[in-house]
Amino acid sequence: MGSTITEKILAKASGRANIRPGDYAEVTTPCPTVIAPHSAIDKGAGLILEWGARVFDPRRVKIVDGHYGATASHNAAENRRWMREWAQTMEVPDENSYELGRQGIENMVAVEHCWPLPGACYFQGVNGHISTAGALGAFASALSYGTAAYLLTGKTWVKVPRSVKLVIHGTQPPGTCPRDVSEYILGQLGPSGAVGMVLEWTGPYIDELSMEGRFSICSQALFAGAWTAIMNPDPRTVTYVTARTTEPFEPLMSDADAEYARVVEFDVSAVEPQAVPPPKRHVVKAVRELEGTTVNRGFIGSDANAWIDDLRLAARVLRGRKIKRGVILNITPGTVSILRQALDEGLIRVFVDAECVVPTPNEGMEWGANTPLARGDVCIATGQTNYPGRMGSNDAQIYLANPATVAASCIEGKIVDPRRYL
Repeated sequence: MGSTITEKILAKASGRANIRPGDYAEVTTPCPTVIAPHSAIDKGAGLILEWGARVFDPRRVKIVDGHYGATASHNAAENRRWMREWAQTMEVPDENSYELGRQGIENMVAVEHCWPLPGACYFQGVNGHISTAGALGAFASALSYGTAAYLLTGKTWVKVPRSVKLVIHGTQPPGTCPRDVSEYILGQLGPSGAVGMVLEWTGPYIDELSMEGRFSICSQALFAGAWTAIMNPDPRTVTYVTARTTEPFEPLMSDADAEYARVVEFDVSAVEPQAVPPPKRHVVKAVRELEGTTVNRGFIGSDANAWIDDLRLAARVLRGRKIKRGVILNITPGTVSILRQALDEGLIRVFVDAECVVPTPNEGMEWGANTPLARGDVCIATGQTNYPGRMGSNDAQIYLANPATVAASCIEGKIVDPRRYL
């Protein structure tokens, strides 16, 4: 019997010839580990300082200021100060700190630099959407309260998960994007469709996707209850990685006779623009079912949709138009390099002319740190979650959709099908 890519990566990381679901293994990785100021104090780094200990290898610690941006909220300045002092104490090299001016959402910065390597484990302090890195063929996981132990020893343990194989066929219909495909499929799987497992995305549709589209799809694994997501690296993956790092890597692939908990096939040729109404994350509908719903706030960003492809899509809708008076649309590039590219392509000019707000790259409005929602606000967003209080007031409502739907809806002040604008 063959092995899945996940089983092969974990076997290699634990120094074993093979490994099976349910096995426990102590694993390590050549990849660096990211921690962030918004969570490091209570998720490991603070404990190390309290104990008077040191990290196992300060050169392999990356500090990415991914959530705050230029906001003054969430005790940002003090947490940044604490993080700088911690890094100095631990002798983390200055170049390993990605502060304002170099920053971006942790998961996006990580895959831009290819810190997660194909065929390896990749661990990050927090942020369950690090499943994004699975698109590189890495087993990516957040350590959370296991961060301190990992930073001290360079090792962590896993219980080898089973995998759900998703085989995606068909051609993406005009006016839709990978976000619509992933929302549709996750809606079909349901919130407990892959609890504690790995979503392995495969099939002709995945093969044709850009790396950004793959990152977007992988970022949402936890909404099916999955631990993480992964894709088998192909020539496009290898080209992307070798253009961004000189670190050696060994891509691994699932065997044809690997065993899965489930194999599910989908044809996405007829998928329409999708939306997720509040307050439940797993209820997914076609946008046409929600058309006419009044909105007064919008957000395009997050690790699902702050890529350059997403900003280009939003600009197609907004070019030559203005958002409706009384509506605020926040468009936040995911990283500084994406901001720079958007500037070079004239996209930021389009957004400013449309009277949008363009903050510094960060997670920002996704967690209520920039342009937070007030009581009674109704927001349509490309963020990851829509539960009450996520973007500010508990009494605000959040609808989730793709960038084109968000932009078109902010032009009209109500949810609309974006295809008429494309």
